[in-house]
Amino acid sequence: MSYTLPLPGRADRLDIVDPNSTAVQRALRRDGLAGYEAVTMATLLTLFEQQAPGFSFYDVGANMGLYSLLCAALFDVQTVHAFEPTPSTAATARRIVRANNANVAVFECALGDENQMAELHLSDASDSSNSLVRGFQASHSSVSVPVRRLDLHVAETKVFPSVVKVDVETHEAAVLKGAHRTIADGRPHLVVEVLNRGGRDHGVEITEVMQSHGYTYYRLDEAPSWQPEVVVSGTLSGPHRDWLLAPEPLPDSFLQMHRRWAEHLAACGPERNSRVPMARTAVAAFRRGGVAEVALAAQRYRAARRRQGDQRSM
Repeated sequence: MSYTLPLPGRADRLDIVDPNSTAVQRALRRDGLAGYEAVTMATLLTLFEQQAPGFSFYDVGANMGLYSLLCAALFDVQTVHAFEPTPSTAATARRIVRANNANVAVFECALGDENQMAELHLSDASDSSNSLVRGFQASHSSVSVPVRRLDLHVAETKVFPSVVKVDVETHEAAVLKGAHRTIADGRPHLVVEVLNRGGRDHGVEITEVMQSHGYTYYRLDEAPSWQPEVVVSGTLSGPHRDWLLAPEPLPDSFLQMHRRWAEHLAACGPERNSRVPMARTAVAAFRRGGVAEVALAAQRYRAARRRQGDQRSM
């Protein structure tokens, strides 16, 4: 199977193989790259562009590997390391890497502040919200997964990241603790999800972990001000939950590049994706959640068609 998306700013395309297996693939099918974490994506693409050729990227909590694949497809990298502990999702990431012949190594493990085995709680709601933190989401099953310190991984592989993305469902502070030496010595740019859940602002612990490193913090909200903030704070709700932690203040060129990538991404709407038969989507939805999920899929399909019609009439 092949299902392709346009690459931002390029004529060639990215093959995500299957538009239905994971929550991220389904989101890309519905909304295209234009509708998927656009500010965060433009930020990462800008960071990649500013690196010297032959840099490395660590994608922590990679899911099906979207950011890893974009990095490898668009830039001159030494290598990309994608860390995904959910076995089925890691298998999907490996299939997509092979389909694109991408310079990405998928590691089926979690990262944290200790080397150990731990329970990964599989979310009842979505494979994109599995977490090492019990109670993060409702969960009726779990799987034992290896957890490694990022510092140990760097020491063993000799691959030193210039950019690190961390999205691990409230386990981010532990990942950063386990990367203390890498952050102190290598000074990578960090893009980190920061949540505020159950009355607990996880930005507090992330600020504490980063305090000794002297980084500058930028909130990646819908329209970033690009003004540095003193502390990191979590988001109660909404799609904009990420922060850029920079080893030094951003140069003026960053804002110009970010605007250009945002424009490229805005042109990658779902109408430019591969076409997939509605019957195939319905079968995949039925396997996930029966008739109710099929009805939701049909509702989303009709809403997407209405949006496309509105855009064409503008």
